[in-house]
Formats: sequence, structure tokens, C-alpha cells
Amino acid sequence: MPIRSRLTPLATVCILVLFAAPARGDVIAFWDFNNGYGVPDESIQIVHAATVGSGTLYQQRGDTDGNGKDGLAFSAPGLGIDTIDGQAMAWDDIAKSGDNDAEFFVEFSTVGFTDIQVRFDLRGNGDGADEIVSYDLKYDLNPLDDIAFSGGTIKDFAGGLSTSLLNNQPINANGSTFISETVDLAGVTAINHQPNVVIRFDDFRENGQMRIDNVLITGITAIPEPTSLGLLTLGGGLMVLRRGRKRVKLAE
Repeated sequence: MPIRSRLTPLATVCILVLFAAPARGDVIAFWDFNNGYGVPDESIQIVHAATVGSGTLYQQRGDTDGNGKDGLAFSAPGLGIDTIDGQAMAWDDIAKSGDNDAEFFVEFSTVGFTDIQVRFDLRGNGDGADEIVSYDLKYDLNPLDDIAFSGGTIKDFAGGLSTSLLNNQPINANGSTFISETVDLAGVTAINHQPNVVIRFDDFRENGQMRIDNVLITGITAIPEPTSLGLLTLGGGLMVLRRGRKRVKLAE
């Protein structure tokens, strides 16, 4: 399926990919995939509502595992998150060619938030024979479109347009254990204070099986800048002064 992209020069956008970085800020959305979704294997789309916060995750394409696979416990006490190993969303084969490439979208709101960060746990093939060596990351601010795919419907960027942030981002998931991946999008200010943000992770190379768990999106709660606070205080003071003068005139 052709994808037209708006490419953003990485020189103008600061994106940090951090290994095992601590979660920070406040929770926008979190998925632990432990509620059991029980759909047919190889479903072209599995929809996951956020476990905490508000957002929707679309697990798509590939050879999806309808029941998930064993997951990883995750705790972020400062964010009020403490979940058991339970399940992880999974694909049984992402090494096929063509449109089978595994992908997932996350759709959420960042109104009131800046310094967005996304983290997740990833594991490759369970027997350690293959590994995931890279992935891509794109975003857009428009609601996702429904498109026809293999006799059903999946999500895609509106009009097929997106902004590329990471291309063939190196990662080393050899399949024996989960690894943690954190993408700090603080430098991508275009996604701050937006009613709708969609991010897509895809093109995971090269592996037979893949599982992803504990997808967490956080942000820093925005507060008025000192100048704004000063203006608010000044405005309130002038209003009180005007009311006081009116009372004096009425008393004369």
C-alpha cells in the first residue's frame, strides 16, 4: 500500500531514543493488554482500549495472535501503574513480504500536555533464532481513516499523509527477553496541546515472532508561564480597583 509522507528533517527535530529510561510526567494513556481479547488469529486488526488514561491502540497487519502471548510485569509507582506479567500483544510472523508488515497505531489527545514520551517493552522470536534490528515511526494530527485491506478494514493516516520521525531506527531485540524502548518526543512541539495525535510504529525488521507490552504515553502537564500568570494577576487587580471606584461613586 503506497504511503505519501511529509518528511521532517531530523536536523530540526530533537528526538531521543533512550534505553530503559524512567517514565516521567503524567499518564496520557497506558496499555497492559491483560484483559484478554480473544479474537481469531491472523485478524487484520485488533483494537485495544487504554487500560489507564484515554486512547486507542490499533494492532494491525502481520500474522496477529488473537490471544496474545506471555507479557512482562511493569511498575511505575510515581504514575500509579503496577501491572502483572499477564499478556502482551503479539504477532506470530512478521517476516513475510509485502503488506504483511506488522504495525500499530496509537491515537490519543495531548490537550494540556507538552514533552510527550512513548515507551514500550518488546521481545523478538521466542527461540532466539531471529532478532528485531530496526523500526520506523511516523505521526499525524488528523483522525485516522478506515481503508479496505484483505477483505476487511484497517486504519491508516488520513489521505495516506504522515510526518516521518524515525526511519530504520536501530534496536536489538534478540527474542530471549523483553527490552525497553523509550522515544522522547519533547522536541516535536507540533504534537503538544493537540486534540488528536496519531503515531504509528511499523517496519519491524527482521523476525518471525514479535510481542509488545506496556505501551505508555506520558506528558508534562502544562502550566501558565510566569508572564501569563502576571497578566492574570494584573487583570484581576484592575477589575477589583474598578469595582471599588464604582462603589465610591455610588456612596457619594
